[in-house]
Amino acid sequence: MSVPVAIGVVTVIFLVMSAMTPTMKVAYYLGERPAALRPDSVKKAIHDFGLDQPLPLQYVSWLKKIASFDFGRSYASEGEEGPLVLDLISSSLPQTFELILYSMPLVLVLSIWLGTRAAFNQNRTLDHVVRVFATLGTSFPVFVASMFLILLWMIVQNQFHFNFLPIGTLDYNMQVDVNSRIAHGSFTVYTNMMTIDTLLNGDTTLFLDSVMHIILPVMILVFSQCALLIRVTRSGLIEELGKPYAVSASAKGLSKKEVLYKHARKNAAISILTISGLLMSNMFVSIVIVERVFWRPGFASLLVDSALTMNTPVLFTGAMFIALAFVVLNLAVDILYERLDPRIRLT
Repeated sequence: MSVPVAIGVVTVIFLVMSAMTPTMKVAYYLGERPAALRPDSVKKAIHDFGLDQPLPLQYVSWLKKIASFDFGRSYASEGEEGPLVLDLISSSLPQTFELILYSMPLVLVLSIWLGTRAAFNQNRTLDHVVRVFATLGTSFPVFVASMFLILLWMIVQNQFHFNFLPIGTLDYNMQVDVNSRIAHGSFTVYTNMMTIDTLLNGDTTLFLDSVMHIILPVMILVFSQCALLIRVTRSGLIEELGKPYAVSASAKGLSKKEVLYKHARKNAAISILTISGLLMSNMFVSIVIVERVFWRPGFASLLVDSALTMNTPVLFTGAMFIALAFVVLNLAVDILYERLDPRIRLT
């Protein structure tokens, strides 16, 4: 089903684009804003790009462009050629992926561990503490938690008399130095992820500074994403511990810890995996806010800037990428179901 769903996503994007005026369609391909196009050039471009053909033929041409990774050009200033949308997105994705790379493993490990401990100590002090933490993570909007954490950081900073701004990817002076070194070829960009590139270049000072700048954004993402998975893990394990097989295992002499870790957690893994897949998809919503609050460049910031400037080529392509990412993640989760539960068969 993933293939027809992916085709459906592309088709919906095309149908939305077909509702645009001819001038807006031409601007999509030329990379110039509609207001900057001359009427004579619009007529010629409509014919050159096949926008005067019937809709089915335009759809086939659109699919061919997508298959060849031609997503049009971003809007640029008058008299300038807009950059390729694919180049903009490919250059912005690593910074966003960097946040996911550090936050998602922490979310999974911390959530499953806390949820398991809460289930093991049901209705005890630890359980109550974990439930309060999960409730706070669900209740606080990401932008509120981000601003509160920055405020707390500034208080601690003033108390210990050191100067550090947790925004961007590097300290301003260091960022200027890195840009100069990149221009002169003395700093190699391998992944466009600052923590990894500084490490690969062997610059310990830059590496430590980039790690310091990523700590607060990762903390916010972990805090906001852990809540749901903790609650699902806890409730799923408590439900499994009350089932006949768990009661029977306890009656045979197994300790609660053995029943929980050897039997119950395996049977609760399906629901945990399902929520984990949804969290990876929904994390993008939080990353949009985190990148804006902490002034970090990335895919989410690119889409926000495109929305504010009505840069439709980038918006349409970004929406397509996000939808296809959802499809791929759901497909991966479905495949992992069979690995976790031998009773499930993919046909």
